[in-house]
Amino acid sequence: MKLQYFELDKPYMENQQRIEELMDSAALTYEEARIKDYRQNWKDLRRAFVYESKCMTSMVERLFKPVVTKDCWKIIVECVDTISNPAIMNLLGVYTVQVLFDFSSYESLSPLEQKKLLLEALVKGVKRVFQELSIPCSLIEDVVNEIEKNDYENSWEWKRKKIQSTTYSIQVEHQLDKVDLFWKIEHKDKSIRQLIQSCPAHEMDYGAKLGKLEIKGNFLYLLDKENEVVSKLEFEKIAERTQKTSHCP
Repeated sequence: MKLQYFELDKPYMENQQRIEELMDSAALTYEEARIKDYRQNWKDLRRAFVYESKCMTSMVERLFKPVVTKDCWKIIVECVDTISNPAIMNLLGVYTVQVLFDFSSYESLSPLEQKKLLLEALVKGVKRVFQELSIPCSLIEDVVNEIEKNDYENSWEWKRKKIQSTTYSIQVEHQLDKVDLFWKIEHKDKSIRQLIQSCPAHEMDYGAKLGKLEIKGNFLYLLDKENEVVSKLEFEKIAERTQKTSHCP
């Protein structure tokens, strides 16, 4: 089994007062009221936090070299106000650990400081699991060093094609609130970037758009996983633009 996936989570915290109010107002059992409270007051907050944290966790996954373990393929770090379960849990190879997280402070921080806090929480939990499994902590520390060198900017090239003297590539920029997909066209000393679209900040959303690059006639297509057209470039128009456009980084 190989460990290669990491996730931050915001687990549901019961609100006794809200649950009792739901039980009284809607004649619900405790469990029914608990489920309703989660759906009404927590589910969207949890989803938003998980999506935001993907900016850092996906970067860790991309830079982390998978390590062979006995029974762990994923680590989930639960961010909580109060530790309710100090134990490290293992369910079917998914190790879960809780760490303290100040959500009030997090929400008031700049995007850069939010990224730092997310990464700090993830690494704190991952190191606990690594120590439990006798995995060298240097493996995650090396990833943190690389992220710091990149100023916490989670951007990378997905795929490229060179056609004659021009290189076409798809650039991915993963921010806290969205993922931007760009065409990048490079011809000699000239470079053009063109936004394709912005996607929700989760690999299940933007990843579905990244199927393959395909040439058909005078066009270069970006196709999604279902072979549907996401974007296309016309070679003649690109040639005209590269003749007019000055160099840009």
